[in-house]
Amino acid sequence: MGKLILVRHGKTVLNSLDSAERLRGWLDVPLDEQGLREAEETAQRLSQHPVAHIYSSDLYRAQQTANAVVKATLAPIVHTSDLRPWNVGSLAGQRVQDILPILRQLELDPSQSAPEGESFLQFCDRYLRKLEELLDIAHHTEGCIVAVTHVRNLLAAPTLLHGGNKSLIPVKGGPKTGSLVWVEKNGEG
Repeated sequence: MGKLILVRHGKTVLNSLDSAERLRGWLDVPLDEQGLREAEETAQRLSQHPVAHIYSSDLYRAQQTANAVVKATLAPIVHTSDLRPWNVGSLAGQRVQDILPILRQLELDPSQSAPEGESFLQFCDRYLRKLEELLDIAHHTEGCIVAVTHVRNLLAAPTLLHGGNKSLIPVKGGPKTGSLVWVEKNGEG
């Protein structure tokens, strides 16, 4: 039995830990210099494990991180839109502090679609299906399965996998860029 390792892509120019942070969503922004270094560091950490297969969001920042992992592990890769973050539509690119009230409203009513995007429930359903598929693959694999994805996905994973309250998934915070999160299927399913 293998394990699923969720990876947050490296830093982009839109990621910051201050008031300048902008919501990325489905914007196809590349990694910045720090993000490229983080991708290499993440790849080196992952090369210490038996990586059997890599799955990656098809957005460029995730692909850049995943390609570093491919180079370090020589594992095959599949790009998929199912590992994209929440499609926040026209909110993408805006400063998080400016749209936090809208994000909180969308959190309180997760069936409401983001302007020109998807609802949080649609995101959760899409991502949970992929998580369950990847966990099943990992369960039947001798090595590790790596999934390169986004912060919202890492924030949502524990709640989704444990059937928790989706309205309690935070809209801010999360593991830093380049982080690894290990996920294992328990004996119940």
